[in-house]
Amino acid sequence: MTAGTPLPPARKIPDAASSVDDLQDRPLAFYNALLTEHFVLESARGITVSESSSRASLYLMTLSSALVAFGFLASTPFAFGYLAVLIPIVFILGVFTYIRLVQTSLEDVAALSSIQRIRQYYATLLPGAETFFPIPPGAVPNEMLDIGQRGYRRGVFFTVSSSIGIVNSLLAGAGTALFVYAMTPSYPLAISLGFTAALILAVSHGIYQENRYARLRAILTQSDAT
Repeated sequence: MTAGTPLPPARKIPDAASSVDDLQDRPLAFYNALLTEHFVLESARGITVSESSSRASLYLMTLSSALVAFGFLASTPFAFGYLAVLIPIVFILGVFTYIRLVQTSLEDVAALSSIQRIRQYYATLLPGAETFFPIPPGAVPNEMLDIGQRGYRRGVFFTVSSSIGIVNSLLAGAGTALFVYAMTPSYPLAISLGFTAALILAVSHGIYQENRYARLRAILTQSDAT
């Protein structure tokens, strides 16, 4: 560059808030954003599964450890008092665990629904691409969506949260039976009331979970329609 030659104008750097207006290739930017979103959603699903396993393990370990400790106190006069304190604490922990497991399951299904919408876009990239990205018909809260298996509503009762809910219901039923037997020493009455309490709680857990899934199903269906 010789003396006196004017310098080229400095390139204006766009502001971060308005940089999208200066994108040269918007379709490519959108595709890259979809890939990133797909990766983030898959990571979120992995986190929900990991959290569900950790919370379920924590509850079951607490319950089993408490029962082992009770075995050492079973022949002592402190056994009933220990159960009177133990069962409510573990039951409350079980309720909190169950509610959070249902929430993580709903988060997983919501992320899966978003992934399915991205997969629908992938299926339109080339003729015949839908063969590699099968999309099952209908919106079903089912982990088998990825492989196109038909969903069924009773499947929500075979989740990790349902397993914890049933175990926690049985624990509450056993506590009810012990309480009734302490008040009125009658085995038939204590067993029948304990079984009734466990059954009512198990059904209540199932109804709660199904209602939460139904609400999510309605939201996903509405979002797909719009």
